[in-house]
Amino acid sequence: MIKGVNSSYRFVGLDLAARPERPTGWAVVDERLCLCMEPEEIFSDEEIMDKLKEVNPEWIGIDAPLTFPRGKMRLCDKELRKFGSPALPPVLIAPLTKRGVSLYSILTGEGYNCIEVYPRATQRILKIKTEGRKSRISWCVSCQKGISKWVNNVALPEEKVYSSHILDAILCAYTAYCRWKGMYREVGDREGKIVVPC
Repeated sequence: MIKGVNSSYRFVGLDLAARPERPTGWAVVDERLCLCMEPEEIFSDEEIMDKLKEVNPEWIGIDAPLTFPRGKMRLCDKELRKFGSPALPPVLIAPLTKRGVSLYSILTGEGYNCIEVYPRATQRILKIKTEGRKSRISWCVSCQKGISKWVNNVALPEEKVYSSHILDAILCAYTAYCRWKGMYREVGDREGKIVVPC
């Protein structure tokens, strides 16, 4: 359990799953870029909403398409290639996009500031190198070590290895923090925008 952190501003990262029965990564950082609560995996939209009410974040970074394209692909998805991180077209991951669009509508209706983010792009920008495939523990260990250089209170892999969902959520929270600090850029157009750190 992370203790002794008294933060004024909080930034949430959600590595959203396509379906509520699958794990969604959850992480919260504060204005000092410290994890201010234990990152975890959560599931239902109701659980997400309950936790957000407890945290009351300044910004929420969501790893999921938050808009559908008029055609097959949005400009923002194409522009991610500049970062060496091509994204899947929203129509090919329709269940995730539907959940993302629905959750975004609920959250903005409740007054939350939400942005679409892409943790692979954030990872590339921060020059976090990973080993092996994302499904392997070697990927998680190397990603966790890299993230610990940017975010405080990240557990050492020798103590605990976070899941890939949690690691992506931390990267999403970092990007939400960058949005608050003004250290960001947007790619895309009115059809959809993705925020990446500067």
